[in-house]
Amino acid sequence: MVFRFQVIKEMFMISSIRLRFISYFADNLCPDRFSLTSDEADKNDFYEVHIIVPCGTDDEIRDLEKISRGALNVYFQFIPAKPSVVVNRHIKGRRWIRGDVESSEFYLNRDSLRFARIDVYYYYGKWSVREDDCSTFTLFKLFSNRVFRTIYFVILFHKVTTFFKKRKVSKRLKTPFRSKFEIYEALMNNDDFLRRGTFKKSDISRLIFGDHFVGEYEIYQKVNQSVDWIMDACLEDGEIEKVRGIDDTNPTYKVKGKGIHYFTLTKEKIKSEEENRKIQSQQVSIQNKMVWLTFLLVIATFLTALGSLDELTPMYNKISGYVRGCF
Repeated sequence: MVFRFQVIKEMFMISSIRLRFISYFADNLCPDRFSLTSDEADKNDFYEVHIIVPCGTDDEIRDLEKISRGALNVYFQFIPAKPSVVVNRHIKGRRWIRGDVESSEFYLNRDSLRFARIDVYYYYGKWSVREDDCSTFTLFKLFSNRVFRTIYFVILFHKVTTFFKKRKVSKRLKTPFRSKFEIYEALMNNDDFLRRGTFKKSDISRLIFGDHFVGEYEIYQKVNQSVDWIMDACLEDGEIEKVRGIDDTNPTYKVKGKGIHYFTLTKEKIKSEEENRKIQSQQVSIQNKMVWLTFLLVIATFLTALGSLDELTPMYNKISGYVRGCF
């Protein structure tokens, strides 16, 4: 009983903190229309907030795992009003209930924020930070972006990572694909493909180039043509099949058991070859060490021989003196 009371108390505290953050976001809410590309975009410094409240009681939602709560039906969507109006732990805004054409004025209870999905976008100049299903810590980061101007660190980090990503992608794509394995490897490392079991050609391009293409257009053309050739080869070998949009320029493919078998065998072969190269490298390293050891032993033997000659010099002088005295 005490534990349950403690949990409820913590939830009320979290809801209160979230309400304060949302109230601040509402005071700096974006206008109905704004630009991210024109000269006027340089003046952007505001938030966009969407709160989605699911159906169900608190006990029903609390019993579900967090990963399963996304499957709940949407009760209504809420956007806070500007400037923020908080009355008795209720924040004023507009509510859209599923199926309604128009919104209505509504005061959202603080308790509804416990399990609500909160999407917040922060626009600063021509930059934007977009966070979906925000935790309390994420709300604090978005709050800090404007209050403490941590957005400058976000922009700097983005520019640095984009620079190195561009170099890495350009270096990787100087030559087109050379095997089907590279396509399969990219797919097997993608969570969306592993969940759906299908993919499109555009998905492969996204996996290669990212959400936004960075690199030379000539490289993009070469890789695009290589992907076409490899996809045709996979179709002819019966490793994949088209399941939707057969006559479309971007059809949907499905990997068959033969394709999985090819990927598994090729991966094991590559792993075996890497292990063999590692063993060979170790053997070469041992041989090089033996060569150096032999060289050091030769030097040591030579120095020992020189020391023995120094000991024989006095005896040689005595013998040569005795011989000269006899004659």
